[in-house]
Amino acid sequence: MGKFDDIGKLMHLPLDSIQSEGQSSELEFIINAAAEAVLQAGGRNWVPVIVKENGDYQYKVVSNHFIYAVAQKAELDRVWCIVIEPDDQSIKQAKILAREVTPKVNLTTASRDTILAALRYLIAEPGSALKGADVMVAANRIAAADRETWSSFNPITTLKCGITKGKKLDAIAKVFFLSAPKPSTPPPPAPEVISIKRASREDFLSRLSYLSNYKIGGFETVDPENAADAIFTASKGKWKSLNPISKLECGIDTAKIKTLKTVFSL
Repeated sequence: MGKFDDIGKLMHLPLDSIQSEGQSSELEFIINAAAEAVLQAGGRNWVPVIVKENGDYQYKVVSNHFIYAVAQKAELDRVWCIVIEPDDQSIKQAKILAREVTPKVNLTTASRDTILAALRYLIAEPGSALKGADVMVAANRIAAADRETWSSFNPITTLKCGITKGKKLDAIAKVFFLSAPKPSTPPPPAPEVISIKRASREDFLSRLSYLSNYKIGGFETVDPENAADAIFTASKGKWKSLNPISKLECGIDTAKIKTLKTVFSL
């Protein structure tokens, strides 16, 4: 086994010392024409094959399989190669730079502009499953979503952005991946329950902020400042339950009233 001291070198290697398990996806016409161009240049391939050391004076193609196929077609004795580190990350990089694989971005942390660029790439592909989708709308809604908790791409289908289950959602996986969801940490103890009729605005704000900041019961979508103002200024003298809050148009619907009862009483 070599000592990998040739890493980074441009080497003129015997073609029979190079193995390849992959194949070029180019059509035979392109390979034949490229082989003829190489022969007309004196048998020198100006674009090298990317290889790793596979043993003593033995090499394996990891990228630029097209150039390797051309060298075979041209029946070259030797082919110019660059030897790279044999680790997975280096090989992946070589394949990306050679356009043999499509790079993926982490949708958990991707910016809105990155999401938009990736969606535009997908929709520009021939026969794209996203044809007809409004990528601007999709990018905006995906970017605004709480992606840190996603363990799959399925939540995208609930954003009403034109990407539905099936081929459209499957296409997303071609350019995105998700990192493991962050382990959730339990919130601190809830503030003391207080009567909604005696609470001050600060009491409302602190409790609504608690529910919103720790994303309890869907309150992460509620603006604590606006909701505190709406509830504090409402006439609550005749209230017999907390249900009238759902009519204040402050983002707290009947489904959230149950959660609200953990910090407020009547």
